[in-house]
Amino acid sequence: MQLTEIRTDDTLRELQDHGTPEFPFAFYDETVQQFRKGYIDWHWHSELEWVLVAQGTLDCRVAADTAVRLQAGDGLFCNARVLHRLESPQGAHIPNLLFLPELLAPRQSAVYQAYVAPVLASGRGLAVLRAADPADAPVLAALQAALDAARGGDALDIQLAVLALWRAFVRAQGAAFAAAPAGRDALAQARVMAMMQYITAHFAQKVTLAGIAAAAGISKSEALRCFHKTLQTTPVQFLLHYRLGRARDLLLHTDDTVTAIAIACGFENISYFVRQFSAHFGMTPKAYRQANRS
Repeated sequence: MQLTEIRTDDTLRELQDHGTPEFPFAFYDETVQQFRKGYIDWHWHSELEWVLVAQGTLDCRVAADTAVRLQAGDGLFCNARVLHRLESPQGAHIPNLLFLPELLAPRQSAVYQAYVAPVLASGRGLAVLRAADPADAPVLAALQAALDAARGGDALDIQLAVLALWRAFVRAQGAAFAAAPAGRDALAQARVMAMMQYITAHFAQKVTLAGIAAAAGISKSEALRCFHKTLQTTPVQFLLHYRLGRARDLLLHTDDTVTAIAIACGFENISYFVRQFSAHFGMTPKAYRQANRS
């Protein structure tokens, strides 16, 4: 299955269901360039995610200081509830799978508490598996086996393969995850989520950097630091892009005038709105409406 867009809520939580309540597992055979934006935008989910770069190169961003590049043959593990973004300037084919931690073992079980919970509670957001590193070979082999099971196996084959993958992973990197402190990265992400919720609730009103920072109980400088570290942008830029996205939706799904839409999305100056919209979407609001409705 190939997704073409990452749909998220106001906190960037992905809205796509991955599997079912009875079997919370999903397999995707994707090419990054087929996503509508040409990349997989910022999002997070409760599932654990595994990616194999079958072809091309892939850039994964978790925070400004933890961007990594993967080559063909490399793999990636992304922890649950971690904001991340995937890009591929040269193109990449990335078969991947997602599953809830409870697929591995019941939450109250000894297996979950000993081998799953420490990874979830750690301060590490991702792990890179290098094809050139012999130490990563067992995990990459188990990842390939899990992908093969997802393509043609039944639920039992898939669950057994996922358990084998997790066993190989915790044996290779479990100690490093357990030792990682859950510190400033997790705190910055929590603060950003609180500020995003404030922005999405008040975007139609006058919003200031001071008000955004106050929503997380921090200073303006700390708000800037958290946004830069987590999303590589500023609170004001996030607000602008959110307003433009809401304006685009109104252009496509209502008959409201451009002026009414601009005001409804918090733009007090119509000329400024038209300039920003044109810069972001490559055409004026009126042209965008005409082109996409036709």
